[in-house]
Amino acid sequence: MTKPLRFRAATVRERSLPIIFLLLLSPATAEVMDRVAVAVGNRAIKESQIDRDIRLTAFLNGTALDFGGASKRKAADRLIDQTMIRAEMAKASYPAPADAEINLVLDKIKQARFRGNPEYEQALKSYGIAEPELKSHVAWQIQVLHFAGQRFGDRVNTAFFAWLDTSRKSSRIQFHDEVF
Repeated sequence: MTKPLRFRAATVRERSLPIIFLLLLSPATAEVMDRVAVAVGNRAIKESQIDRDIRLTAFLNGTALDFGGASKRKAADRLIDQTMIRAEMAKASYPAPADAEINLVLDKIKQARFRGNPEYEQALKSYGIAEPELKSHVAWQIQVLHFAGQRFGDRVNTAFFAWLDTSRKSSRIQFHDEVF
């Protein structure tokens, strides 16, 4: 008489052995893909966002790329402001600018700074940005101008920056020094 085959369920330890073995075989050096540079309340600003802001700002201003600590700090401050603005804009309906308006601004940038499309394309490449990224950034800038105009009316500059200062003071902002 043959005994019936019985299978026992594998224990958690036995199931995790192959996973642990694979992890041990993987390279010991871990690479940081992106890290949080600043925490603004429950929102995070990543190091890659700071890098992108530096590239876009330098491109638009026609200045050299600078990834030093002071430049990163300025970019982080701009992104903190943008985080505050985005949170406020989310409370009401502020429409995105029309493509025609975005393209008009982009055309003005191209005409003012470049002799032709090849020079413009080369500048994008040298700054490490793509045109859709630039277009999105310009759209955001236009949207902020519309937001400020609608929200603060005739007293745009004074009221807008006072509101932004108050928002920053009332938010928990934590810089992660290892990024700077």
